[in-house]
Amino acid sequence: MDVMVKVFELKREAKPDEKPTELLSFAVSGETAEDARRAAAARLEAEGRNVRSLSFLADGGLAAVVFPPTPKPTQKPRSKRRRGEH
Repeated sequence: MDVMVKVFELKREAKPDEKPTELLSFAVSGETAEDARRAAAARLEAEGRNVRSLSFLADGGLAAVVFPPTPKPTQKPRSKRRRGEH
């Protein structure tokens, strides 16, 4: 079974009345609708997105509301101390 997934992004600091922005659509496959839902969640999480909700639509597709990817922590540069300095 092939299922279309519509992805909508919601800012983390969004106000309750703000609507998510539609980003993209993609297809997933699964033996059952639940398998397709799991495949969609796995793909979104692999892309670094935090899934807020993943719902079935009346047409059999899925709607995913996600938060933007979490920024990866940056490493602080090591200080270059000379020997004997504190």
